[in-house]
Amino acid sequence: MNASPDAAGDFVANLDESVLLPQLGCPSGEIGVAVGDMLERTNLAIIDASFDLLDLHANERILEIGLGNGGHIASVLDQAAGLRYTGIDLSPTMIAEARRRNAAFVRDGRVWLETADVMSLPFAAGLFDKAIAINTTYFWPGLIAALKETRRVLRAGGVLVIAAVTPEAAAEMPFAKYGFTVDNAAALEAACIAAGFDHVGITRYVEPLLDPPQEFGAREFYLLRARAG
Repeated sequence: MNASPDAAGDFVANLDESVLLPQLGCPSGEIGVAVGDMLERTNLAIIDASFDLLDLHANERILEIGLGNGGHIASVLDQAAGLRYTGIDLSPTMIAEARRRNAAFVRDGRVWLETADVMSLPFAAGLFDKAIAINTTYFWPGLIAALKETRRVLRAGGVLVIAAVTPEAAAEMPFAKYGFTVDNAAALEAACIAAGFDHVGITRYVEPLLDPPQEFGAREFYLLRARAG
């Protein structure tokens, strides 16, 4: 589907929630491409806030878990010199879109993109300096196990940032009946500690209203930052 952002947004807005919501965890096919475009647009603010918290520095290796269509990768690479970005996603559709959008970065070796599962990351231990997961923990089969695997591929002292909608905000959205798991701050902190992270800090972030506004208004997120112990 090659459509303008407005056309893609209109298409997604007209989908029944029983079609749309199962696509959020693993977008697929033409509908998935449109959903990826919608997620790119609606998540711009939380993506920017999350990478600000990650605080990138020159020559760091970054892992993003659940990158979507990769529309933000160019702006991430602009944040510091010599960055190396790796992105994984469960969705082959999203990886194909991300490779298409970032073909030049992939060719020059600055970006590596692969279909993979957070529960079994295809990387050596201690490979990355920093890792980030934005709006993806809802779909992880086991939070502690996924965090342990993330900790494995981070160097000692490496940094993890997680952005996740708060349970209060999720209560206004029809998530639960489609298998989304929305954790509270205490559960996120406890899982990080159990997985080998320390210095866990959690703040709340309320995104600015979109224009036009989303159906459910501004969303509130947890922004979590932790260190690999």
